[in-house]
Amino acid sequence: MAFIGTRNRFNEFREDFMKDTGIKNVDENIGLYTQYVVARFTDQNHRLLNDLVNQLQDLYKVLKKV
Repeated sequence: MAFIGTRNRFNEFREDFMKDTGIKNVDENIGLYTQYVVARFTDQNHRLLNDLVNQLQDLYKVLKKV
């Protein structure tokens, strides 16, 4: 069985944030950075849930045939 989950990447997003926004000092813009991280986590959760729903739909189709 595969493990479902993610690791905390709050500090790892700094480089992406600086590249995406052009802001060089994250500490002075921690509010905006926090919003950026929340958006990234939300997107990741949405993708994970969407994938799980698709897998459940495929499983339902298989079970329906049995």
